[in-house]
This record gives sequence, C-alpha cells and structure tokens, in this order.
Amino acid sequence: MTQIKNLIFDIGDVIIDIDYQTTIAEFQKLAKVDFSEIVSYSKQHPLFDQFERGEISAQEFRNQLKPFLKEDTTDDAINQAWNAILIHYPKAKFDLLLELKKRYRTFALSNINEIHVMEIDRVAEKCLHVSRFADFFHRAFYSNEVGHRKPELAVYEFVMHEENLLPSETLFIDDKAENIAAAKALGWHAHQLTNRNKLKELLTELNIL
Repeated sequence: MTQIKNLIFDIGDVIIDIDYQTTIAEFQKLAKVDFSEIVSYSKQHPLFDQFERGEISAQEFRNQLKPFLKEDTTDDAINQAWNAILIHYPKAKFDLLLELKKRYRTFALSNINEIHVMEIDRVAEKCLHVSRFADFFHRAFYSNEVGHRKPELAVYEFVMHEENLLPSETLFIDDKAENIAAAKALGWHAHQLTNRNKLKELLTELNIL
C-alpha cells in the first residue's frame, strides 16, 4: 500500500477502548426499563442516532432519556453513565498516532456526540497532554458536527471533499463491518480492526509502518 497518503481512524475500539456493557450497567442503576433494549453495540434507540448527528443538544438528549430513568436522576448522573463507555485510553496508540502524523495526513472519523467529545477532550488535556483530542490528528471529523453518521455515504463524501482526498490514496480503519463496506463502496482502502489491541500489527501488515 505504498500509494497511501491519508490515514482515517474510527475512535471507539480503534483508538479508545469502549465497553457498551459498562455504560449499560451504569444506566441500569438509574433506569426503570431494561437499558440494553435502549442501546447496545449492534443497535440503539433512534434518540442516539439523532444525538450523534447533532440533531439534538446534550440537554435535549438527557431530557429525552429521562422517561426511561428514575424520577430523581440528575443531568450529571446521565453524563457519568454515558461516559462510562469510554474505559481506556491506551498510551501506545497515542504515541503511534503522533508518529503517523509525521508521515501521513491523519484524520479521525467518528460517530460521536457532544457529551463524549467534551469527555475525550477533558481526558486529552488532563492525561494526554494536548489541548484537545483532535490534536492527535490533522483534523477530526465528528458526526455530531458533520450532521451525518457512518455508514451514511454522505459523511465519507464530506471528508473527501473537505480535504481533497483521493480514494486510492486513503486508508480507513474501523471496527464495524458496515462502516468498512461503505468506505469501500466509495473506493477507499478500508480494513476492519477486529481486535482493538492489534492496531499496530494491522498497520504493519498493510506496510503503513
């Protein structure tokens, strides 16, 4: 893949370790319903899609969740339960991103939301010694800012247009097969990361490192 000039990374379970069961367990403490029916790795209530597209604000998201939750649930409790999905920020991956940034144009492309952006920026400043998470890339594309989410083709087209990327020079890494399929449909090189601890190994296999 010697022609690759652009690297695009998903965030969840590619860069940051996430665990849906952890956040479901935290919400279950607050809930009046089985929260695994509301959100999981493979499905989620339309509310979450709306939040990831930036169609509703963080406050609207919390307000629309509250009917599923106990009456005394606070906004802070919702934020904490929602952020519990973000379980680990592996230092080696961030060191790797900084090295890759010297040799390639690097981007993040994530289905994300206002609350999680604030949290990853907080951790980036406190623990990773940068002012915001996006500083590990030349640019970060967040679904809540773009107005589209993977695997909608519009979000991939937006990235290509904004950065004048050629599909033949672009490699995309994501953990979900449907997101990889959408990228390939537009001519990108794309590979699914099925083991979040093997990012460096995958890049080595692809002759990126």
